[in-house]
Amino acid sequence: MRGLISILFMPGSILRVRILLIAFVSQFFLLGCTRHETLVISGNLEDPNQGIPVGGATVELWTQRIEAGIFRANYDLAGTRITDTGGRFSFEMDYRNYTGLKLNFAKAGYYGWTLELNTEEVKSEGGIDARYQILPKAVLQIHVLNAQPVNEQDYFEFRLLNGFTSCEVCCKSEMYQFSGMNIDQEVLCQIIGHQDILIRWSKRKNDEQVFRTDTFFIKAFDTTRIELIY
Repeated sequence: MRGLISILFMPGSILRVRILLIAFVSQFFLLGCTRHETLVISGNLEDPNQGIPVGGATVELWTQRIEAGIFRANYDLAGTRITDTGGRFSFEMDYRNYTGLKLNFAKAGYYGWTLELNTEEVKSEGGIDARYQILPKAVLQIHVLNAQPVNEQDYFEFRLLNGFTSCEVCCKSEMYQFSGMNIDQEVLCQIIGHQDILIRWSKRKNDEQVFRTDTFFIKAFDTTRIELIY
């Protein structure tokens, strides 16, 4: 009771400071002990090349965690969503001791890919809401022809300078080389669509050497045919 009486009869300014200090310390400890009961992982999926949302895409959430004190190295599928017409998706799940979180994006006609999230940041913030991108596929068909007159000394080479990505059938950044008279060949490969690509080429023919770089537009979800005749 003495403590209570001494506080009640303190000067007003000192009393207010002490009350504010107690409230601040209480709030600090409450925040420090707060743990989010649920995590919400959401976002919008977009095609940056065409500048459009990607609806109808499959989004998978994969999780890795510690369970009953045991670290589970394998990732488990926690859920699957289909993006709406605006490219929107959302997962809501109970909080667990997650050590890894991944999103997998896929849709026909697009390059699927997997994104590893910052797990600690997601847990501390109670989730994440972000914009994600997926790139459209296209096919590039390049026809190389040595036109008449021809001789054994004729030489042609070309290289793509951009637009390629990593996949087994994708276009490469390597140099394609052709020499001799009877050149009538095609290069067929997959590439990122709805963009300009640069092709640098050179030829040596009839004692003439030519170097050049040309620009071609690659339409998404389609085959673009390019004729390289020398």
